[in-house]
Amino acid sequence: MNPHFGSLVTGLAHQADQALNGTLPSGTPGDPPPREVARTLIDTLGMLETKTRGQLEADEQQLLTTALTALRFRFVSTEPK
Repeated sequence: MNPHFGSLVTGLAHQADQALNGTLPSGTPGDPPPREVARTLIDTLGMLETKTRGQLEADEQQLLTTALTALRFRFVSTEPK
């Protein structure tokens, strides 16, 4: 696995996870709410998956797929009612 790719995916996934947990450090006033930050990060990982389709090593694809599946599930399961 390319360590830069792994670090990118893990970093984005970790930030999305923190946003969903409400533990992402606050930015400046007027920043989007944590849920929107999580959505943007998840969408970024999804775009990365689309743009790299067929070009990743098996372990890189597994990392990306696992991270996206877990984050998407958490996002929809924590949707405000």
